[in-house]
Order: sequence, then C-alpha cells, then structure tokens
Amino acid sequence: MSGDIYDAVVVGAGFAGLTAARDLAKDGKRILIVEARDRIGGRTWYRPFADTDFDIEMGGNWLDPEGNAALMAEVRRYGVELTTSPQAEHHVSLLDGVLSHAACPISREDEVDLQRFVEEVSAQVKRIDPALPLDTQDVADLDVALDAYLDGFGLSVTLKELMGAWIRQETGCHLSQISALHLMSWIPLLDNDVLAIGHTPTHRFAAGTIDLLQRMLDDSAAELRLSTPVVAVTQSADHVEVRTQSGDVLRARGAVIALPLNCLPDVTFTPALSLDKAAGVAIGQSGAAKKLWALVTGLPPKLLGIGAHDEPIDVFFTDFPADETGLGADLVVGFSTQERPLDILDRDDMEAAFRRYVPEARVLKVDGHDWLADPYSKGTWCAAPAGLLSKYASALGASEGRLVFAGSDIAHAFRGWMEGAVLTGATAAEQLSTILARS
Repeated sequence: MSGDIYDAVVVGAGFAGLTAARDLAKDGKRILIVEARDRIGGRTWYRPFADTDFDIEMGGNWLDPEGNAALMAEVRRYGVELTTSPQAEHHVSLLDGVLSHAACPISREDEVDLQRFVEEVSAQVKRIDPALPLDTQDVADLDVALDAYLDGFGLSVTLKELMGAWIRQETGCHLSQISALHLMSWIPLLDNDVLAIGHTPTHRFAAGTIDLLQRMLDDSAAELRLSTPVVAVTQSADHVEVRTQSGDVLRARGAVIALPLNCLPDVTFTPALSLDKAAGVAIGQSGAAKKLWALVTGLPPKLLGIGAHDEPIDVFFTDFPADETGLGADLVVGFSTQERPLDILDRDDMEAAFRRYVPEARVLKVDGHDWLADPYSKGTWCAAPAGLLSKYASALGASEGRLVFAGSDIAHAFRGWMEGAVLTGATAAEQLSTILARS
C-alpha cells in the first residue's frame, strides 16, 4: 500500500479526467492520475498513419466552434491552433441500389417529406432542456429505438437510407440500438438545426487532440501513472482506496472516476454502486463504430460518399488531399458499423468497398483501431440505447460518497462528444472540491 495520501485520485486520462485533474490542481489539491493505457487521451488517439510519418486521429476528432463552448474555452486558454477538413467538391451515393453523383440524391417528394420530418422533430425538441438530466423531464415517450421512431414518418427507402447513413456515422451502431431521445437531445445545442447531424465535420485540432490534452496535463502538474489499470475502488468514511491490477493500493481523500460507461463493470466498487447507477451501467452504451482510414488513388478530388446500410461504408470523405499528405494519394476517413463484415485493416476488403462507389479506386494502405475490442473503451463515442436516459441519466452522473463520476458517456449536454467530456470533468472537480471541503 502506498504511504502517500493524495487529495484525489483521478481514474482515466481522457478529456474528462484531465479536465477534472487540472481544475482540482488549480484548487490547490494534490492529484494522482492513473490511466490503464500507455498514453493519455482515452478514446482520442493521434498517431501516425500505417507506417508513415503523417499523423491522424484514430478516435474522436472534430469539434463545433460555435456550439462547443467549454472545449473552445480550453482551446483559447492554451492557444491551441485549429484547422478544417476540406469541403466536398464531388459527391457519390449508393442508396436503394442507385449510384448517384448528386450533392442531394433525393427527389422533390423526398424533400417535402424531409421538411415535414424536420418540423415534427423541431416541435418535439422544444420539450427538451439539454442542461438537465433527461429522466427529470417529461420525454420518456421519445426514449424509443430510433428505427421505430423513423418508421412512423412513412419516408421513402432512399430518404431513410440517406438519414440512416449520417446517423450511423454519428453514433456507430444500427438504428435499433440508439434512442431517438439521445440524438434529439443534441439538437437544442446545435442551434436547433435538426439537419446538423447530416453536415460534414469541419474543425479539428491542427496538431491533433494530443496538443490540447498534453497542455492540460502539464498545466495540472499532477502525478501521472500510465499502464495502470484499476480493478477495485473502496471507500470509507474518510478516504478512498484504489487498487490497481498490479496490486498497488493508492489512497486519497476522494476520487474522480472518469472511465467509459462500458468499462465500469470491470471495477469492483465497495460499497457497491447505487442500484440505479448499477442498472444504467448494466445497460451500457451502444457506440461501436468502425472508423476507417485509407490511402486511395483514383477518386475525384475532395469526395464525399454516402452509402445505405447494405453497403460497406456509411459515410466517407477526403480528409487530407494528396498535396497535403505527401504520400502520393488522398487520405480518406470513413465510418462503418460492427454488424457489417468489412475488415478495415484488410487492404483488399477496403478496396472492394471503395469500388462499390468509385470503380477506379485503388487502395494503397489502410489503418484503424478496433475500439469495441479495446478493453479500455469497449466501444466508441456514446450512443445511448432506448430506456437508458429516461430512467438513469441522473443516477449515472450522481456522486456516491467520496466518488464523483465524469465522462462523455454520462454528460447531459453533448453526450458522446469531447465537449461533454470537458463539461463533466469540470463538474466533477467542483463536486469533489465541495465534498472535500465538507470533510
């Protein structure tokens, strides 16, 4: 057992954990951060692409400068430079078996139905206060599987497939695994634009997410232990003990638990988590995207592609044109889901997938990371299934004794975004400071 007693142990060194650690340190607390991986960043990971020296994001990447106020405050605090992904100049879609190069591949009738859909969803969204836990609001009727919700609008196959592709790109799972309420809770935060989910991502970190993460860590001056998985957390009346996989016991006056929702069952809590929190954790989150990267020739410049669920890729676009990469080809990013057989690390498989959209495409190299199989994430960005948010949203974020919880998966605002992680990290620091002051 370590003889040191910290003010707080922060479990997890993603955006949520590092925000909490930095804020607690600024409040004069002595902080230890423990991270299971051999790096910081959690479900963000900036590293070289496939045996090259060109860096890309394996996980979380883009931000909304207008809507992500907390994340942008951190960007400005540290003077972090942003850049943008290129806007599409060419389009290709494969929807309902039809290959199209139109920027908007739907009929006039579909456009009318889409407007009707937008008006109905806009009316429903007015019922949602994104700053409050959803189980404290009268919105349980919206906490239903998204595929069933969309079926109620009588949309054409083409329009449903177009909407489904963008939604899967944002959530990383089949529409049956997502609550309509999960996505609808974003809309008030996106200037009430129902179609914002179908916009191509734009702003990103010029030097990667690690640029901001490292600055936050350095600013905290906190002690950091990497490659240190936590297996148990025990709390008493006056302190917390955190047991690591190697058998070390770390003692502190309190702790911030900043782990992905699907990883919480891997930690034994004594006393046990509250019944409602445990029930929410047991449901978990469904996000399990295949985020793919490919070095491709033979594509039209700055291409945006969209595919139906029966196609291998939902959305892909040129993120770094050949003249930026220096690799002799365009670097393309795309998204698929786990139920598809596409192997994002198999060059032949990926080339066949791109040729569904562009027959001349030739794939030179591929890269990606299996976040679902990763034991320290067990999924990608949060996609809340039906029945989670209208029952357990409050419990998932509630403090328990000397433990406070943080992470994008349990955020009330911007759940699943880096913004949500930063918001919950700041809240967790405030909560723990209050708890420590009382004791």
